[in-house]
Amino acid sequence: MWRSIKDKEVIELVAKKRSPKRTTSFLKGELQSESYTQSVFVRDVSVNGALLDVIQPLKVFEIVTLMCGDTKVNGIVAWSDKGRLGIEFSELLTCEILVDSLKSQIKVSAPKSYQPEM
Repeated sequence: MWRSIKDKEVIELVAKKRSPKRTTSFLKGELQSESYTQSVFVRDVSVNGALLDVIQPLKVFEIVTLMCGDTKVNGIVAWSDKGRLGIEFSELLTCEILVDSLKSQIKVSAPKSYQPEM
């Protein structure tokens, strides 16, 4: 028997919650495959994968290395479609990897016009 589906149920069916949490980013990087290296933009990242804007599409299951600054992460292409692809990292991306790659050169600044509320 057919029953009516409420809007909330539709949203839950269509928009599956991803785990682990992804962080939106816009980082320049390079993606190296067996046959090609290309410049990419990292659109979002989590501990186990990333969404990339690419120029050259790659095949699903192709082995790749993502390089951003001094950080290098190996992975595999999980999907590829219309200038974007998702990679799954071969090991979890940890805070230590990111901080070590920056070589303690983290700089935090605010615009000169910034005035903290007192």
